[in-house]
Amino acid sequence: MTIIYYPEGEDKSAMEAASTSAQVPFGAAFRKTHFAFGPNYTPLNHGSYGTVPVSVRRAHQGFCAEADAAPDPFIALEFHDRLAPQRALAAEALHCPNADELVFVPNATTGSDTVLKNLDWKDGDVILCYERIYDSLGRGISWIEETHGVKVHVVRVVWPVSDDDLVKAMVDAARSINAEPGQRVRLAVVDTVVSMPGFRVPFERLVPALQAEGALVLVDGAHGIGHVDIDLAALDPDFFVTNLHKWFFVPRGCAAFYVPSRNHHLIRTTLPTSHKFRPRKELSLQLKDENEGRLFAEMFDFTGTDDLTAWLCVQAAIDFRDKVCGGDVAIKKYCHNVAQRSAEAAAEILDTSIMDIPGSCLRDCFFANVRLPLELGTDDPDKVDPAHAGKVCDWFKETGSRESGMYFQTEFYRDVWWWRISGMVYVDVDDYRRGAEVLKALCARVRNGEHIKR
Repeated sequence: MTIIYYPEGEDKSAMEAASTSAQVPFGAAFRKTHFAFGPNYTPLNHGSYGTVPVSVRRAHQGFCAEADAAPDPFIALEFHDRLAPQRALAAEALHCPNADELVFVPNATTGSDTVLKNLDWKDGDVILCYERIYDSLGRGISWIEETHGVKVHVVRVVWPVSDDDLVKAMVDAARSINAEPGQRVRLAVVDTVVSMPGFRVPFERLVPALQAEGALVLVDGAHGIGHVDIDLAALDPDFFVTNLHKWFFVPRGCAAFYVPSRNHHLIRTTLPTSHKFRPRKELSLQLKDENEGRLFAEMFDFTGTDDLTAWLCVQAAIDFRDKVCGGDVAIKKYCHNVAQRSAEAAAEILDTSIMDIPGSCLRDCFFANVRLPLELGTDDPDKVDPAHAGKVCDWFKETGSRESGMYFQTEFYRDVWWWRISGMVYVDVDDYRRGAEVLKALCARVRNGEHIKR
């Protein structure tokens, strides 16, 4: 049974339309009808890897069959022309007016790392970020720091934090860096939605504010398209990357990487460097009127033999979103609603609280974070010894999956454990109620030290 909750001030008829626009109501029934999860698995963690509806999987299998039937023409002769309209569809969804400013890469990490590896770093350059950027991006920044001597300034804001305080902290840090002789913020990194714990960031304010301080701004929108509204024409970031395989229902792995024309000269190679790379000595031979946008897009179309058939499934994903789900608005209304109401139900069962603070947009997304009933310390046998705190989250994942068919995405952040809840059209509040009961029992077992007895 699908249970629908209506946030205070939300139009009830609109919420009903969001949940019943499909022939089968969103929730558990929708999951059984349109997805292929195993009968003993309850998918509570869409945000990590996404999944595809059965109809999109069929379309993908069709492209794979075509490629296997005639690989040479499919890859060498047809793929480029077939990819272009799929990129155009993604560009339209992101309000990017020039499709040649948007290319596909396997995942958000590849897009962000492409920026890091391409920029011509100079002495005095600084990368500015906050501490909750995605781990792989943080590791990429560490590589730049180690190999190029670039300084990295991490703003240590503590979430939950108000939007005003976050923007002020980042801008103040940029100004302080730029005031130092010989230093400048060359690149600032912000998210649309932070991964762990899961919360929205006021990126629409951060991008122009940091650009005004002279920084190039990279927006990690891994949780972007299909999740929060993105208008690239209005936002005008310097670089933007977003996974289509998380919230947009395109098969793994497919991400859109946006670079406005003004910055194409900064991105000279793909990762790995491949056929379309143009050495500087060749650039001087190019005709000045040559279509640079087309050359930029073609550089990313083929970087080496791989299965890129997922990139041809954007239309299939849009068809599912529009024809089965009732459109983008219906999906977003339900996903936000089910995440926030599930968090309330889980917090009641766990007798804890939800991460929140006045003046913040952090819950304006499909994530919510519920505090777990665990305490850190050595003065009480019921508390978790700090020496073993790092084992708890992995134990939840392994034990929950093995015993209950539930994978719990939890995070140990500043001495507190949080459960990240993911709202999606195929889950309902009852799924998370059952998950909370399982997690409550697992927490009791952690207090008994079971996570260190394996």
